Amino acid sequence: MDTYQAEDMTKTELILSYITEHGPKTEYDLYKQFPKLSHGTIHFCLDKLTHMGALTSVVRKSGAKRRKKLYHLTFVGTVLYLASCIPPAAVSEKMTANEIRESWERLEKEDRSEIIKILSKQGKLLEYAPFQEIKWLSDRFPKIITVFVVIANWIAENLPAPYVKKPIIALLILAEKKEPLPTKEEMLERTQDAWRDEFTTRFFEVMRVLKHEGKMNNRKLLRLAEEQLAERKRDLEELEYAVKLFSKQK
Repeated sequence: MDTYQAEDMTKTELILSYITEHGPKTEYDLYKQFPKLSHGTIHFCLDKLTHMGALTSVVRKSGAKRRKKLYHLTFVGTVLYLASCIPPAAVSEKMTANEIRESWERLEKEDRSEIIKILSKQGKLLEYAPFQEIKWLSDRFPKIITVFVVIANWIAENLPAPYVKKPIIALLILAEKKEPLPTKEEMLERTQDAWRDEFTTRFFEVMRVLKHEGKMNNRKLLRLAEEQLAERKRDLEELEYAVKLFSKQK
């Protein structure tokens, strides 16, 4: 798709798209690809993307003493990449209805195969069933790419919090100092989990709306649905406790 060549992209989006489409890169790799960008600009963009949780870095040995830092795409980065596949709201406001419609049509016609390829690769690396099974899903639900991009845009505009499941309990625990403050690495990991949970929730919501006659056998998606159901049942424990607590005692 080569979205990194788009003129209206920010430098940060440019680097994120390039790493998404071409795999892990070092800061020097990016400088060679984009010689018009200074080392300082590239370093700033990589730091920003890492702080957002869109990228993570891994240091590897190269030769006897040399070490190089490779920047890899995360789950957050994958969702942000999907969200960038259509013009953001700020750009869409300046577009005509025909231009917006053409961007969505291009997504399904021209960009579809590239997105499927990227999601399949990321699905394996992230062990995330909806991405792993994107080809299987696209064969049965022709508009699934549009669905994924819509979900990604919604999440990008409504950022999930690291403590999205039980924020009040988490704050109370921190306030009472019952556990040490999470490290930066732990917060980034919790952010990845929050984005993953949010995408999963929206994915299953849409699957019910899309509907499909008959049943389809897919063990990976079934396992994810069972895990999600078990999580929802645990979320009901507070209500079950409240019913017992406030019920009339004999």
